[in-house]
Amino acid sequence: MKKSHLLIPLSMVLLATTALSSVGAAEKSVTLVVRHTQLGESKQQRLNILNDVLKRVKKEVSGVDFKLDGVDSDVNRKEKLRSEMATDSAPAIFDLFGGADTKLYASEDKLLDLTPIIKELGLTSKFISLGEFTVDGKVYGLPIGGFQEGYFYSKPYFEANKLQIPKTIDELEKLAATIKKKGQTPFAQGSKQAWVPLMTANTLWSRYAGPDITYGFATGKTKWNSAEMVAAFDKYQDWVKKGYFKKGELGLEYAEQRNQLIRGEAVMMYDGSWASSVFGDTKQAGKLTNKVGYFPMPKATNGKGSQTAVNGGFSNGYGFSAKVKKDPKQLAAVKSFIKNLYNDEMQIRGLEADGVLPSMKVDSAKLAKAKVSDLVKEIIAVGNKASGAFPAFDALVQPDVNTAISDGIQKLIGGKTTAKKMLDAVQKVQAEANDNDE
Repeated sequence: MKKSHLLIPLSMVLLATTALSSVGAAEKSVTLVVRHTQLGESKQQRLNILNDVLKRVKKEVSGVDFKLDGVDSDVNRKEKLRSEMATDSAPAIFDLFGGADTKLYASEDKLLDLTPIIKELGLTSKFISLGEFTVDGKVYGLPIGGFQEGYFYSKPYFEANKLQIPKTIDELEKLAATIKKKGQTPFAQGSKQAWVPLMTANTLWSRYAGPDITYGFATGKTKWNSAEMVAAFDKYQDWVKKGYFKKGELGLEYAEQRNQLIRGEAVMMYDGSWASSVFGDTKQAGKLTNKVGYFPMPKATNGKGSQTAVNGGFSNGYGFSAKVKKDPKQLAAVKSFIKNLYNDEMQIRGLEADGVLPSMKVDSAKLAKAKVSDLVKEIIAVGNKASGAFPAFDALVQPDVNTAISDGIQKLIGGKTTAKKMLDAVQKVQAEANDNDE
């Protein structure tokens, strides 16, 4: 009797211990780091959207919390993320570029394969294009929105001076010369981060050498130092020498170029469609609120290939560490994050609040009701008239090549090199990168 009496309590203790252990495991909390690049006043709306998504995830997945890690886009892409991938210490959720970046990290098994997740959530066919985030048929990232690049301009200045939107690069240059003569800076620009002047350069060389040339750099089919490429960068440097950009631009942050346009110091600005939200906000745009227009880079005389194609696509979004699949709670949080961020509501919210073009096939009826500015409508109209879109060069070339052309454009602006010397140096790095890929 004593033996039996003793065995029963022990069994109960063991069962209770197991149950408590299970409860403890179920209630174990986890904090996921979310690396974002939504810094500054101009990106506040995008940060608000991200925060609202995270709040919804926390309600859906118990015991999960988030730590936001805001980092400058250039620093994140070229420094932090590269080193973190090398040491296998990337955050659970992070800002990711498609193309070469995604291909590299996927080949190293550092990115979570999202193919089964978007299938489970019914999102496989909801995106306009996942090409830049797809490697060997598997999806490793999701674009948050689309973009298009072109010239923003001051409508009041154009009207007061009876100026017309240029149809050719020759006309654009005459326009710049007229503006310069009247005492304003033709093109607003802040080139402390090299990707900013490279926006203009990328489309300029695509007009001269054709939008398809960039696809061939990483395969060796085309060369950075071809005659057409040299001509494009000679033209760019000529604009610098003529003072068409503000003196000291290499020391100016990206956001400062918008201020040049808003203050009336500059008249035009080459930028991405994401900048449109600034000009609809009275706190940021002041007297220029809702008085900014938009036109594409005009065609080049004797230029190659399509002269209406725009630099645009779906190259920036979110990626996830492959390590989250080892933890059911982290994986559940990632699924919830994707479900709550990638839907019609958030796509339209991004379009209305920040001018971010949808990356998903949003319900046409909902899209028609979206409250967007005339500027956003102009941007969409330019895209509709274009023959197509080509991705930014950095989605097509290796990271080392991106670094080389980034260093090169700033040296060119600073007068420390010529177009030919710069492109010869970039081509050398390209050839080495191609050899390493074989």
